[in-house]
Amino acid sequence: MKLSVKYLLLITFFVLLGCKKTELTPNSDLIIKAGFMCGWGSGEDSLEISQSEIKYVYYIPAQSRVPIINKTRSVSESEWTEILNIVNLDNFVKLNYQSCNICVDGCDEWISIEDDKISHNIRIGKGYQIDTINKLQNKLAELRAEFSK
Repeated sequence: MKLSVKYLLLITFFVLLGCKKTELTPNSDLIIKAGFMCGWGSGEDSLEISQSEIKYVYYIPAQSRVPIINKTRSVSESEWTEILNIVNLDNFVKLNYQSCNICVDGCDEWISIEDDKISHNIRIGKGYQIDTINKLQNKLAELRAEFSK
């Protein structure tokens, strides 16, 4: 009996040792894309964040394919580190939200994260908060507000 308990503890130790958060490095080739789209051609935006820059585009499809807002700015090393610290890939890839509010003329918000190993996206009702990625959602909202001025 004592021998099997020792084996069980040893196996548990190795299983727990193997469970660790995916670490993102400052030189990560991670790209985060996010945006929203609403029915009746009432507006769409997109935000693309990489290690070197952030691009923001907003337009109203029913009026024109020419963006009303089209801005780009560089990303500092400290800002990129901050972004990497709030992205939890392990939590994000577990999410399986694929709403379709736009299908009934509502609004959807989408987030996509990709690098050389993964590509995952979700689509949720605009403004819907998910506990496991709340910090990321807040940062995206902060950036959207900065660019939409």
